[in-house]
This record gives sequence, structure tokens and C-alpha cells, in this order.
Amino acid sequence: MHHATLVVNASAGRKKDLQTLVHALAQVLEQSGVQATAVLTAAAGEAQSIGAAAANKSDAVFACGGDGTVHEVLQGLVGTTAALGVVPLGTANVFARNLNLSLNPIKALEQQLNFAPRAISVGEARYTTRESEVTRYFTVMAGAGPDGALVYRLLAGKRSKLGRSAYYAHALRLFLTRNFPPFRVRYRTSDGEWVEQRGVSVMCSRVANLGGVFSRLTSESSKSESDLLLSIVKPPARVGLPAWFALSRIGLKAQNPWLNEVRVSEFLCTPIETNHRIHAELDGEWVGNLPMSVRLKPQAVLLLMPKNNAEERMT
Repeated sequence: MHHATLVVNASAGRKKDLQTLVHALAQVLEQSGVQATAVLTAAAGEAQSIGAAAANKSDAVFACGGDGTVHEVLQGLVGTTAALGVVPLGTANVFARNLNLSLNPIKALEQQLNFAPRAISVGEARYTTRESEVTRYFTVMAGAGPDGALVYRLLAGKRSKLGRSAYYAHALRLFLTRNFPPFRVRYRTSDGEWVEQRGVSVMCSRVANLGGVFSRLTSESSKSESDLLLSIVKPPARVGLPAWFALSRIGLKAQNPWLNEVRVSEFLCTPIETNHRIHAELDGEWVGNLPMSVRLKPQAVLLLMPKNNAEERMT
């Protein structure tokens, strides 16, 4: 690694403390013989364009922030030769935790100086806004229904004021008390067969552990990178969602009649009633309403990973 760019979420922490931290991070790189450039975001969504520009001149681009910052930087790095690195400064830091990175920003950066770039697959989601069709990538999860509604209510600024425990407590309360309408889920199995069913929640996990109250909601992710792990909660929501949480927490998820876990090559979620707004999210970022289609994009981005870790936890 000869040159690295730090893409820093400017809303992470107090301004003075953040400036001190950025200086310390740059020093870690410089002392290791890596030329460092640090760029602070000035507006929401800007990390994507900064990351894309940095990919042309950097061996590695470090997303310094939470999962949302990683998500934005990822969009600019897919298909480039720059490796993605992570410096956790967020609330949940799910992606960093699944990489077994220290939650201390300095230590996490030091860890990755001994890592090597490895091509990994990512999820690819397509959906339509008022302006155009959009394609975005994700490394943690894609979801529709309750988790989409949660991030819609906790948009940038509000969510950052919640601690990790308070965030998950709010999520649990929303999931267990609000009635969510069903929507149509079509998925293609590994043998090419298309299956259709109804669900009140869809969660597609790309990591082994979503953390917090979500930690046992999905099974261990596939190591083969050949499919997507899809969890579909069946209606009615007032029964299916509590059963999903309760039975997962006590290790009886396999006996849950309101849950279907299946490995798929792609899937499509569409509303049944046109007047129902079903919220969707990627990596904890609200992206709009259904319809949304998801598939796997193989070997899409380089990620800094341990050189000798053959059993990494990422999919």
C-alpha cells in the first residue's frame, strides 16, 4: 500500500475531537510509509463521489464512519482497483464487527495495515425513484418492511443521537407493536425455479451477525459466495414478527412456522396493494419504497482482509 485516502464522515463526533482523530489516523499511515489524504464529507451522500474520485489515485480507501459511510464509499469503489478499508466511528458498526476489527479507530486502522486486498461479492439492488432506475450495492443487508420503516423514521441526524442499545430497543418496539401489510416476494432458487409467496418482512443478510436484538434473526451466511440468504416472515405481522424474534432468541427458529429461510440467486419484492408504501433499506440506509429487486454481484469489490484467515466471517 503506497497511498490511502481517509473518507471521513464529518458528522461523527464533535468537530474538534474529529479533527484530532483524523490527524492521528493520518499519522498512523504516514509512519507506516503510506502517503495519506484525508477528506471530510460536507453533505449527506458525498462519501460516494469522494470515494470514486479517490479510487483513481489510491491503493486503499478507508470509510471512516458507521455502516452508512461504508455503504456510500462502497458505491464508488465497485469495479475499481482500490481496496475498501473500514475505520469504525458509528453506532452499530456491523460491518466492522463482522471483520473482527477493533472498535477503537486507531487500532482498527493499524490492524488493516497488515491486511491484503481480496475480491468479495456484494449484493446488488435495483429500484426506481421518481427520476430514474437506481442500482446500489450492499455489504451488510437488504430489507423491506419493518427494518425499512425503522430507518425511514430514523433518518440522518435523529438516528445518530441514539446509542446502540436505545437504537435496538426502538427497533424492537416498532417491530412488535406496528402492523405491517404483506407484500409479494418472488425468488429464484439455486436450481433456477421461481417461487412466489407473501411476506410482511424480508431480510437478506450478507454477514454472519447483524448484532444487537438482530443477532439471531438470520442463520450463518454462506461461505461460497454463490447465493443470497433470504429470510421471509409470513403474515400476519402481529403473529409472524413476534414469533420471529422470540423463537430466534431461544434457538428455536427452525421450528418457526411463520419463517421461511431460503438460499436464492435473486429475488424481487413488490407491493400487493398500490396504496401500500413498503419501505426498503440497504445497509441501514433508507432507499425508498418497493418494488426492489436484488441479486448477487460476484467479485465486485476489493476488501482489506487478514492475509491468512481462510475462515473469514464475511460472505
